[in-house]
Amino acid sequence: MSPVAERLREFRAAVGLTQREVASLCGLGKRTIIYWEMGEREIKCTKLVPLSEEYDLDFNWLILGKGSMFNDVVDPAVVDPAVVEPDALDEELEEIPDPPVEPVDQQWVDTTQPLQKEQEDVLPLIQRLRRK
Repeated sequence: MSPVAERLREFRAAVGLTQREVASLCGLGKRTIIYWEMGEREIKCTKLVPLSEEYDLDFNWLILGKGSMFNDVVDPAVVDPAVVEPDALDEELEEIPDPPVEPVDQQWVDTTQPLQKEQEDVLPLIQRLRRK
């Protein structure tokens, strides 16, 4: 039996699928899965895409034997220690106070001179901020 066939059988056992269920999900006959697992026929990996989509099967694991069986499983040896857990990040963000808002300087826009294009774009925003 080929290593790929062994891993296919291991995957099937891990998720509790029968050969018939795998065949049905992939649009194949049960005999095809039997032949694949016995090593009598070459496994067509493109036919296993529905398994990958449904169960998040990692093809690197299936074909090469590298990584984890499932895509969402993180290998602890590969985890970057610089990555912060989301919960810890949320806690850090909650502890940082918002900076004080300073009032807009009224001298910034000289209304005695014709407005330039940049000032025309910003003036409505400044007026809204003044109202708050």
